[in-house]
Amino acid sequence: MDVKQAIDLIMSKNYYSVNDLRYNQKVGIMLSKDEFDLFLDIKDQLIDKQSDLFKSLPLKTFNSKHCFYVEGLYLLETLNEYYRILLSDYELNQSWLFTRNIEDMLTSRLFSEVEGTLSVENVPTTHRRIVEIDKSQDLKDQNDIIVKNMLTAMRYIIKNKPDFNKDNLRALYEILSKDCLPKELQLKDGAYYRDDRVYIGDFEGADPALIESCMDSLFSFANNPENVRKHDSLLPHICHYYILYIHPYFDYNGRTARMVSFWLNYIHEIQVAPYFMSEAINESKNDYYRAITDTRNTNNDLTYFLGYILETSIQYSFVYKNLEEIRKELSKTGDTLTSTEWVYVKKILVHNSEDFFNYKMFLKYINATMSKQGAMKTLNNLCEYEILQKSTNKKGDTIFKFNPDFITYKYHK
Repeated sequence: MDVKQAIDLIMSKNYYSVNDLRYNQKVGIMLSKDEFDLFLDIKDQLIDKQSDLFKSLPLKTFNSKHCFYVEGLYLLETLNEYYRILLSDYELNQSWLFTRNIEDMLTSRLFSEVEGTLSVENVPTTHRRIVEIDKSQDLKDQNDIIVKNMLTAMRYIIKNKPDFNKDNLRALYEILSKDCLPKELQLKDGAYYRDDRVYIGDFEGADPALIESCMDSLFSFANNPENVRKHDSLLPHICHYYILYIHPYFDYNGRTARMVSFWLNYIHEIQVAPYFMSEAINESKNDYYRAITDTRNTNNDLTYFLGYILETSIQYSFVYKNLEEIRKELSKTGDTLTSTEWVYVKKILVHNSEDFFNYKMFLKYINATMSKQGAMKTLNNLCEYEILQKSTNKKGDTIFKFNPDFITYKYHK
C-alpha cells in the first residue's frame, strides 16, 4: 500500500470498518495484517505532516501517537445530512426538534440507562413512576436507585450549570454511583480516579499514574472556546469516547461518559445536540461497541465513533419526527395513547418501521416478558388506531406492519 491508496481509502464515501478493510471479500480490499499496520502508519505520518484531512486532537494518549478524526467525504456528508434535517425541521416548525421533545427524551434517557446496563425487562417507563422514585427517600430496588441518581445528576447539571472540571466531575460521579457500587469499586477518600489497572474486554484503561494528566487534557480541551468553535456538535461526543478510552473509574465509566456528553451539550448550548443518545445507544448496543472497538483498533481514529453517533442521530431524528406526525394524525380524531403505548410505538419505529413483524419480534423490540395474548392485545389496539396494519402470512400467522401513511420520514444508510 502506498500513500495515494491510503488517501483514496480515507477519502471514500464509505469509511470502511476494520472488518471490511481486512476480511470483507465483497468490498474487495482485503488488507493483510502487515498492510493494515502500514495503513495505520501512513495515517500517523499524514497527521504529523498536518494534512488538512485530519483533525488532530490535543488529548493525551497512552497507547497511540494521536487521537484524531478524518474530515473526509464520509464524515462531512453525514454531518451535513444531520444538520440539513434539523435545519429544515426548524424552518418548518420554528422550533428545534429536541426542544419540542425534550421531556420525552429525558424520560427515555433515564430508563434506557437502566435497561442498557442491567438488561432489565418491563421497566415502567411512565412519568408517574419517575415522580414516585424522585419523591422517595428510602429506595431499596437497585433500578429505582439508578433512576433516582440519574434524576439527581441531570438536576445537578441543569440547575447548577457547573463548570466541567475535576472537582465537578467527581461530584457527578459520586451522584451517579451512590449506593450502587461495592466498596472495592468505590473511589477512595480524597481520590479523583481509580488507583489500579482495569480491563475492558480486550482493552486496558490508562495506567493509574497517567489518568490525572490525561483527564486534565480533557478538561483543557473541552473548555477551550476555540475547540468548541472548531469541533462544534462533535466535541461532546469526542469527550464521551475519551472517557471510555481512559476509563478513569473501576465502574460506571459508560454512564459517566454519556452524562458528560449531555453536560457539555448543555453548558455549551449546542442547539443540535442529540439528547436522545443514551436511548439510541441502548437500542443499538452492538453498533456502539463496534464503533468503540474500531476506534481503539485504529490508533484512536474517532471517525468510526463520530460516524456512529451521527448516523444514529439521523435515524433517531426521523423516529421523533414520525412520532410527531403520528400524534398529529391521532389528534384529528381526538385519540390519545398511553405513555406505555407510545414507548411501544417508538420501539417498533426504531427496529422495524417498514417490514412485517409478528408478536415474537415485537417482544424482542420492547425487551419485555409478556404473554402472546398480551402482545397480541397491544398490537391489535395499535391497529384500531390505524397506526399498524395486520395481515396473515402463508402459514396462517398474524403479522403486523406500520401503516405507511404514518411513516412520513425515512432514512436509509
